[in-house]
Amino acid sequence: MAKKSTFTDSVDTEIKAKKDSFVSSLGSEMYYESDLNGGSMSFEWLDQIEFAAPFIDNVIRIPKLSLVKQEIIVPAERTKKVTVESIKDLAKHPNYVDEMNPSTGDVRPNRILNVISEETYNIYENRFLYTLIHDMETFIRKKEDELKNLKLSTHKFLEYSGSTKTDIENINIELRITSDTFPSDVADKKLKDEIRQVKVRLKRINDYVSSWHRSAMFKELDKAHVHYLNPPIKKTNIFLKNPNFKVAQKLYDYLLKQNGSDDDNSTSNLEKNSDPFQGFLDHAFLIDFCVLDSVSRRKRDQKEKMSYYAILLLKEEIHRTLDMLMSAGIDITDDELIKMIAEELKKDRNNRLVGVDDVKKKFKSAIDEYMERMQDYL
Repeated sequence: MAKKSTFTDSVDTEIKAKKDSFVSSLGSEMYYESDLNGGSMSFEWLDQIEFAAPFIDNVIRIPKLSLVKQEIIVPAERTKKVTVESIKDLAKHPNYVDEMNPSTGDVRPNRILNVISEETYNIYENRFLYTLIHDMETFIRKKEDELKNLKLSTHKFLEYSGSTKTDIENINIELRITSDTFPSDVADKKLKDEIRQVKVRLKRINDYVSSWHRSAMFKELDKAHVHYLNPPIKKTNIFLKNPNFKVAQKLYDYLLKQNGSDDDNSTSNLEKNSDPFQGFLDHAFLIDFCVLDSVSRRKRDQKEKMSYYAILLLKEEIHRTLDMLMSAGIDITDDELIKMIAEELKKDRNNRLVGVDDVKKKFKSAIDEYMERMQDYL
């Protein structure tokens, strides 16, 4: 009769020491990501642009102007107006004078300074708007391209790495799991309806942009080939006091952040997790090691060693599960825990009893068939 193992049996001290060393020296990291494919299902960017568009429209319809004075030297006969600046400049440049009457003090210059004053849109605040609209158009085009081929799917990514040691060995593990799930036809139809609504909203924004391109301010800055501004944006009085520019700058900062996050998809930017999830992966690492350490040429040795490990792992698993439940605020009594374990043991024993009966029936059937064939020879 086979000997039955109980929890009161002593577990091999060498195996227990190895397990304890493994657990105490364990260091691990877990990174994960769970997101909708493409990122376009988050339409926060559309809300931001849609909200800011009327404020940007306000300042482009009545743009800020600056008076610019341009000084040029022209032939005297072409000058239309002689100003104080013209006389002062002439006094500094006597070489501009062809003739001078000593008695009257009259002079006849051949050249003279002309000061031309004109209004211009080419100021810092307008160049900021010019830059913002360019960035916004680029961002919208990218999102429109994503929407064309968007399919609703959930992408999950998990990466785990761990290392530890026992008295005689170093153990390392690297794990990487990815998962992509796709929706039903009903969810796909809902997605198409949502994208249709998004395109209607985008059309309104594109209508704004088209009108901005037709404005006098935009045409002048286009003609002047002004350079786009680089961050950070200067905090001029207009930015600090004008509510339209405050909203415009908030959108600029948002787009700048979005473009920066799209370019960086490294593992360091994934969410880093700790217990309880990481604890379960640490336990899985321990299970893998127990299997590896139990591998032997002799099947009997493998079974015996893994049986010792199984008792230790069961204790670890119970501790891990209870710890997770308590951290989640779920209280479980001793009686409930014992009941669950008892039910599982009962199921396992019933399955094994059914298995034995099946074997007996098959064996008896085979014997009966053999005996029938042997009747001809007896």
